[in-house]
Amino acid sequence: MIYLLLSVICSVLIGFIFKMFYRHGIDAFQAIVFNYLVCLTCGTIHLGRFPVRESDLERSWLPYAVALGFVFISGFNGAALTVRYFGVTVSQIMQKMSILLTVPFAILVYNEPSDLWKISGFLLALLSIVLVNLPSKGQAGAKVPGKAIRMLWIPFLTWVLAGVIEVLFIRVHKEQFIDVGDPSFISTVFGTAGLIGITLVCGGLLAKRLVFSWRNVLAGVALGIPNYGSMLFMLLALGSGLDGSFVFPVANVGIIIVTTIGAVQLFQEQLSTVNWLGIGLAVAAIFLISF
Repeated sequence: MIYLLLSVICSVLIGFIFKMFYRHGIDAFQAIVFNYLVCLTCGTIHLGRFPVRESDLERSWLPYAVALGFVFISGFNGAALTVRYFGVTVSQIMQKMSILLTVPFAILVYNEPSDLWKISGFLLALLSIVLVNLPSKGQAGAKVPGKAIRMLWIPFLTWVLAGVIEVLFIRVHKEQFIDVGDPSFISTVFGTAGLIGITLVCGGLLAKRLVFSWRNVLAGVALGIPNYGSMLFMLLALGSGLDGSFVFPVANVGIIIVTTIGAVQLFQEQLSTVNWLGIGLAVAAIFLISF
């Protein structure tokens, strides 16, 4: 359970760091790209050598690592945009409602247990997604309701990509493609995402669409350390004998509760009564799905 707790702490920090980006004029895209290079560096320090070797090209997990690299950079940018326009609480809840994809996958593909409680939890989760995304006075998008409605695709995309990430992690764990103590897999994921990002950043700099700043690099360092920790500790939690249909829901409850408290206390995010109801339903849904 200690690995699960550490993963929750790292995930909460990621959401708060995204919030700070927009308060201090950080280019979130550049910071996200540099964050993946920091994650790769963390893997190198963890392993004591560069974690990606030529022999890894023959590993069964390589296609999943490459696919996750593409999804990671897309999902992280989606999460950053959701924080910007809808708030850190909505961003975290949409990511954690990924259980609507991961739990059915674990049940249907790997025969993990299912019952009436899980079905009830799914129905509550669907309702909670609607309620937490209704604009409130404290959300940036609420200043222009029409604009907020047009941007609803952002949290929806964030939810889908978060689900895809967790499904792929369950897949590589269940098929025993990876050794959870070996950071080579997640380092390859981060390296792929970083390579894609650096290519896009270089193109943007050459086309003068982007402006380089060292503050974006420092922001990437601040983001990369907890990001690496969140993935590493989640893999270790899965490898400790806990089912994916338990690990992800319980982690998600903790992240939603801590993030909501922090967003209100630290960033003065204002949530409407309907938003709070949605948060409550989200927590209840995750409990029902996980038991």
